[in-house]
Amino acid sequence: MKKTEIPDEQALLEKVLGSQINIPPQPTILLEIDRLINKPNNQLSAIGKLINKDVGLSAAIFKLVSSAFYKSSTPVTDIQKAIAILGLTQVSNLIKALSLRKAIGGNEVAYEKFWERSDEIATLCAIIANKQISACNIAVEHAYMAGLFHECGVPILMQRFPEYCHSFRLNQGNNWPDFREEDKHFHTDHTVVGFLVTRHWNLPEFICQAVHFHHDRLHVDHAALTLVSILQMARHLHKTINRINDHEWPDIKKQVLEEIGVGSEGSIEFMEDVIEIFTHQQS
Repeated sequence: MKKTEIPDEQALLEKVLGSQINIPPQPTILLEIDRLINKPNNQLSAIGKLINKDVGLSAAIFKLVSSAFYKSSTPVTDIQKAIAILGLTQVSNLIKALSLRKAIGGNEVAYEKFWERSDEIATLCAIIANKQISACNIAVEHAYMAGLFHECGVPILMQRFPEYCHSFRLNQGNNWPDFREEDKHFHTDHTVVGFLVTRHWNLPEFICQAVHFHHDRLHVDHAALTLVSILQMARHLHKTINRINDHEWPDIKKQVLEEIGVGSEGSIEFMEDVIEIFTHQQS
C-alpha cells in the first residue's frame, strides 16, 4: 500500500488562482465559534448563544441530534444540550459544512440538487461507518463530513465556468454528469479544488486526502484509504437507490469490501441493510 504523496499545496493553489477560481473564506461565525471552542475553558452557553443567532444552523443541529445516531429518549430542544450530545468537534464540522454551502451560494435549482445529493451521500457514509466502526475505526462524524465535502469543488467550478456542467444545469439537476469528463473539458480538477477548500477550512488531514483522492485509491494512506472506501461504497449505493448504472463499481468492489471489513458473501445483505436504514431516515 502506497503512502500518500501529498501534492505541493502551493503549486496547486497557484494553479487554481491562475484559473481565477475563488476559494471561499471561512465566515465570521465559524471563526468566532472556533475561537470559543479552542479556549481553555470553552463555554457551551456562549457557543449556544452564537449558534442560536443563525436559525438555519440551529435547526440543522437539532435535526442531526435527533437522527438515529444520536437518538435520545426525549426530544432535545435546548441548544446547549444538543451541543453537549454532539460534541464540539462535530458541531464545528457541521457548521463548516453549512457555512460552505452559504459561502458558495448559487440560486439555480442545480445547486440545491447538488447539496441534497451531497447530504444523502454523507448520510450513507455515516451509516456505513456506524455499522463498521470496529473494523474501520472511522468516526461517524468524520465519515459524514467526508461525504458532505467530497465534491465541494464542483459548485465552485460551476460558478467560475458558466458552461461547467451546462447540461446538468439546463435539466435542473435531474441527470448527473461525469465530473471528471467536465474537468477534462475545462482543464481543471474538482478534486484539487475540493482538497484546497478542505485544507483552507481546517478539516482533519485524512478527510482532506479522502476528498482529493475519492476517485483514486492508489495514492492514499491507511486512514484516508478506509474513508475513501466508505465514500466509494456510499456513492455506489446512492446510484443504486437512484437506479443509475455504476460503471466503476465492478473494478473497485473487491478492494472496497476488504478495506471496510465486509465479506463478499455477506456484501449484498450488508448493502441492503444500509439502504434500508437510509430509506427509513429519509422518510
